Amino acid sequence: MSSQAAATDVRVLLLESDAEHAARVSILLEQAAAPAFGSAEVVSVPEARAALAELDGGRYDVVLLGLSSAVARSGAGFDVIQQLDRMAPVVVLSALDDEDVAVRAVQRGAQDYLVKDRLTPDLLARSMRYARERHRLLAEQTRRLEHELKIAAFVQQSFLPSRMPVAPGHDIGAHLHASGQVGGDFYDFIELGGDRVALALGDASGKGIPGAILMAETQGVLRAEAAGCATPLELVRTLNRALLHDRSQDRFVTLFYGVLEVPTGEFTFVNAGHPRAVLQDGGTESALKSTGPPLRLFTDAAWEERTVRLRAGARLVVYSDGVTEAQDADERFFDLEGVRAVMAEHPDCPAAELARHICHAAERFERGNPDPGDDKTVVVIRAREP
Repeated sequence: MSSQAAATDVRVLLLESDAEHAARVSILLEQAAAPAFGSAEVVSVPEARAALAELDGGRYDVVLLGLSSAVARSGAGFDVIQQLDRMAPVVVLSALDDEDVAVRAVQRGAQDYLVKDRLTPDLLARSMRYARERHRLLAEQTRRLEHELKIAAFVQQSFLPSRMPVAPGHDIGAHLHASGQVGGDFYDFIELGGDRVALALGDASGKGIPGAILMAETQGVLRAEAAGCATPLELVRTLNRALLHDRSQDRFVTLFYGVLEVPTGEFTFVNAGHPRAVLQDGGTESALKSTGPPLRLFTDAAWEERTVRLRAGARLVVYSDGVTEAQDADERFFDLEGVRAVMAEHPDCPAAELARHICHAAERFERGNPDPGDDKTVVVIRAREP
């Protein structure tokens, strides 16, 4: 089969602000197309907005992006690459002395780069073929990864308790919002017998699958050991020993773990490097601060165990750092003041609703910030009025 018979037509979007360069590239494209693609339809635009509009309105096989050091320094050229690459493979065309800029452009998402002053029809055709194939392969990899992440997210959700524990005189609820499809936050409730209920909220360091794996290991050990440990302190020590068996990765877990004596309202807890919980009882507020380091850091770590009482009307709110460390576009933190504001706004709502309100308020607060932030998890216990 001849190359002409095997060739297919190609549509090229040329984004180039320099008219002279645009004309030269168009000529080279015509020369490259005949032996490689059969024919080439070339649309030339001078700026990114027009290029995005063209891509939104029709199919293009490749985008040729003229990029200068001045444009790159302004951020505009780099910012648009990922937007373009989502719709078509991008080949960057750089000036001779801007080759370092082109390399950075490939790191930002472009499929390939060529130096304008060294362009030939053959180089152009080969680069376009390479860019299209690489773009196709990356898209397939992304689809497979997304499928795997959906499965991982489903598995992670299955680790969460399917129902709230039975604790007469107490309303218990929780809400978890993952920043990605999988994350490192978890919460759990374990009915220990003898009118005791254990509460756990943990945060494994790292996002994505590594954080989720450590989260799953932590929660699995916690569930297996909780009933056999007489106190929260014993459970935390046991969990730390179990997690230290593999220190190949420099990761840790913060954990708030407590046991509620349902008839008396006594709540005994250990806070292993976790953000301080908030206990509001009438007009007073207590901070249940850290009583020792995170887990999986030290073999000789020590924690203290403390006890508070949840009297009728009291509310205990435990949260992960993704809540208080949520940042808006001006880099201000949601912080503990944000949690207090939501609690004040919803003084009488059920525990699960309050947990959801706090998470949603933190999510709204960070809108406009390009960084999606960390997982957000809140657990609430309300001691009901008699």
